[in-house]
Amino acid sequence: MEVFSTITSPVFSELVIVLAGYGISYLSKEVVMFETLRKMHEVRPFKLVFSFEGPCFVFWSGRPALVEPRRELKEVLDSLATNGLLDFLGSPPTIRIVTQLPHYEWDFPSFD
Repeated sequence: MEVFSTITSPVFSELVIVLAGYGISYLSKEVVMFETLRKMHEVRPFKLVFSFEGPCFVFWSGRPALVEPRRELKEVLDSLATNGLLDFLGSPPTIRIVTQLPHYEWDFPSFD
């Protein structure tokens, strides 16, 4: 926590936690992380942001993949708030969904 208190920049206002893949489902089990965030917030208040990064062309059940992570992340954060794990924050956490094009390296045979 001492290192965290050395942040003197007036610009610092957000702490961003980047989630990818199955990170959302494990978030609800991270009680120790939220205890640490609470202690950090006591030293230096911040806005908590959860950012999910994923490809934009994957489809689950006929819908774009990023629809499901947004809903799932909101449900997990609502549950955490209900259990009092986010009550140290001045405002609810922000959810950011970052889309990216999937990177494929296709090696097609040449028929020339």
